[in-house]
Amino acid sequence: MPEEIHIPEPVASMSITDKFIGILSSPGEVFEHVASYPEKQNSNWGVPIVATILMMIIYTFVVFKQPAIQDQMSTIQNKAMQQRVADGKMTQEQMEKAMEFAPKGGSPMFLIFGSLGSVVTAFLMLFIYSGLYWLGGKYIASAQAPFSKVLEVYGLSLYVVVIGTLVSMVTVVAMGSIYAQPSLALAISDFNPMNKVHKLLNAINIIEFWQMFVLGVGLSKIWKASLGKSLGVVVGVWVVWNAIKIFSGMSLGGM
Repeated sequence: MPEEIHIPEPVASMSITDKFIGILSSPGEVFEHVASYPEKQNSNWGVPIVATILMMIIYTFVVFKQPAIQDQMSTIQNKAMQQRVADGKMTQEQMEKAMEFAPKGGSPMFLIFGSLGSVVTAFLMLFIYSGLYWLGGKYIASAQAPFSKVLEVYGLSLYVVVIGTLVSMVTVVAMGSIYAQPSLALAISDFNPMNKVHKLLNAINIIEFWQMFVLGVGLSKIWKASLGKSLGVVVGVWVVWNAIKIFSGMSLGGM
């Protein structure tokens, strides 16, 4: 008697809305779908990156229109310039000219450059992080998942960033400080961006840890690895990247 041929049923597609809600409530189900879907779904990273950029632009226009934030940014900029003068990297006259021509917070020039910076940074970090996780999966988790799948997983995790940016916008405006992020830095009354301990506390951000968990779940599905191993890779990338930012003075990107 001939064997029956079982043809696998096609994987049903999920809507963008279902993925957004799923990432926030039950990411495992969304990533099971991503792992089993046979074709590339560019919308899995395209839609979240656009949503992230739009939210970052809204953040820029809302936050940097606040007089308290503008005063704080001017103070920070002035201190940084004074430090350069103290270090002999520029003269007092050069500092005064630089301050004169520097875009003021809330000015059209500042907002335009801030928005353009959001676009460049978002796309840059999308591909850098996806590349790092792809390498981590290949050499640490011995995973065979293609780069496109890792890109989809990281892209979908950006829905957490969208929510996080909204939360940060509310706390920053409410508290009148650019450093009023949902992190341990909230416990510091006088945040010093040059202080490495303060920067470390600022890096311990509840939104970043939420995104890291979501990433760990997603990578474990496409890598067919344990959640512990995938979270180990994600946390490792976070530790190295934040160490670079803290000790080099960089400020690019979160997870």
